[in-house]
Amino acid sequence: MKKNDFDYLVSILEKNAGWHFTEDDFFVLDKKISNFVREKGYAAVEELIDELRLEQKPFINQLVEAMTMLETSFFRNYNVFKQLEESILPYLREYNRGIKKLRIWSAGCSTGQETYSLAIAIKRSLLNVRDWSIDILGTDLSSVAIHKAQKGIYNKFEIQNGMNASSIIANFHPEKENWQINDDIMSMVQFRQYNLQEDIVGQENFDIIFCRNVLHLFSAENQTKILEKLLNKQTFGGLLYIGQNEKLSGIEQFYTKVPGFDCLYQAKNQTDNKPAILQHDKTNQLETEKSSAMPSFIKPKKLFERPTISSLLKR
Repeated sequence: MKKNDFDYLVSILEKNAGWHFTEDDFFVLDKKISNFVREKGYAAVEELIDELRLEQKPFINQLVEAMTMLETSFFRNYNVFKQLEESILPYLREYNRGIKKLRIWSAGCSTGQETYSLAIAIKRSLLNVRDWSIDILGTDLSSVAIHKAQKGIYNKFEIQNGMNASSIIANFHPEKENWQINDDIMSMVQFRQYNLQEDIVGQENFDIIFCRNVLHLFSAENQTKILEKLLNKQTFGGLLYIGQNEKLSGIEQFYTKVPGFDCLYQAKNQTDNKPAILQHDKTNQLETEKSSAMPSFIKPKKLFERPTISSLLKR
């Protein structure tokens, strides 16, 4: 691929998907674009670039779909899910026991393995899960990925990538030569196509947001903008997971790293612009205002600070 063609391709992807690539990414993009050229039957990359320059939106959307990074697996980064099941979900089970409600967003869910892994983890960790309102949203830029996720059907390779036999048998059933996710897991999950550059719709906020290995594709400026959007869709003191090796611009403005936990951050501020962690010397008026937003089990006569997750887990 010629440099001017590469530069034009990068500009198209940034404009329509928000992704930011540099010359260091040349070989990754060149491989993906070469696959797309073969699939479409072009004689050369130049023919594809010529058609892109016509700026026909449906064709550009096809290109973006083809360039979407779809690498995923069940329970990817095992230690993250181990800590989630052993510590984070029990913490939220206690914190939300008054309302028996839990909302999680898997942003950049690809073909659904992460989203279903969250539902399986909740089933294993949350006692009497049927008594709770569980809402897990999976979103992705790719309509193809979302369509597959909605079906909940995976082949033998996909199903064995991240799960042992007992987990498969407990949560899936055979469907011809594939495996279909069980209804009790599917009932917790919904999927929707969504571009992180767009406004986030929906009334209720999320206790946990998984946005792993997604934001590093964006420019530093867009990373900051998206992180602010995510923050404004989190519950008071909500939790954010990012990718294991992601270094995101501006995350410290909105989130605090949770010590001892892989990839986990806790929200600093919420949409009401009040601090996520109240101090002991706040006025009674502020304590009264904040008490109305807190679950009943941590509403003592004198309201103490809403503990950080790290302090609770040290008990």
